[in-house]
Amino acid sequence: QGARPVAMGDAYAAVADDINAAFWNPAGLTDIRGTAWTATYTKWIVDSHVYSAAVAWNTGTARGGTLGATMVALRLLDIPETTIFQPQGTGQNVATGDVALGLVYALKLTDKFSFGARVSWIRQTLHTEAVTTVSIDVGTRFHTGFRSLRLAMAMRHYGPDKKVGDTKFFMPLYYHVGLAGEVYGEKGDPAYLTLTGEAAFAADYELRAHVGAELWLQNMIALRGGYKVNYDTDAYSLGAGLKYDIAGDRSLSVDVSYSDMGRFFNAPLRITVGGMF
Repeated sequence: QGARPVAMGDAYAAVADDINAAFWNPAGLTDIRGTAWTATYTKWIVDSHVYSAAVAWNTGTARGGTLGATMVALRLLDIPETTIFQPQGTGQNVATGDVALGLVYALKLTDKFSFGARVSWIRQTLHTEAVTTVSIDVGTRFHTGFRSLRLAMAMRHYGPDKKVGDTKFFMPLYYHVGLAGEVYGEKGDPAYLTLTGEAAFAADYELRAHVGAELWLQNMIALRGGYKVNYDTDAYSLGAGLKYDIAGDRSLSVDVSYSDMGRFFNAPLRITVGGMF
């Protein structure tokens, strides 16, 4: 979720320094000052749509404790119902969709090391069947002290296996280990470039790699790109962002991203709006 992380090729675990961290690596929420919010619309594949939102509040404690909440909803087009005896359709539609609601907490264990976790309640509906479960995300981020190099680790979608009828499903567990740092300038400079890369391991697949870059100009305009290795369809991604500082720590931002999905699917488009106050 979020046009900024996706535009950087999903290589975001070590970059996570804004409200998008709630979805990618909750440890990064400790960088938030005050309150931050975001909302994303994704035109996903095969005429489906994804909506997501998050809000987080830094409590101002010595350890930078930050509380947050997330929401993700998937909406598919209604599917015409067919049966063995009525292969041309029954005249009814099959409604489907998913929703996930999460609570997040992050804190600084030291001035260089942050930890965060999210617990999500998930519900998936397919016509008359509905399945609910719970998943846990945990993440860490460590400032190494060497220039601006950051090391991060995240585990996403840990939860119990579920059984629907006679079919058993397991959660799509994912591990991420990443590095990120500025190779030109520093954060806050009139221009700076961040490079990031990470290894991503899915429990049901081989090792994958994500790489990404982000160039900020005048702390207002961002240009982004990324690439994924060892995917069947997903490959490169591009994006841009515009941020407007209002006063103090208050700001508004708009981000967009484009992801190439090969010749079999239309490229997903994302637009994200957010801010801090």
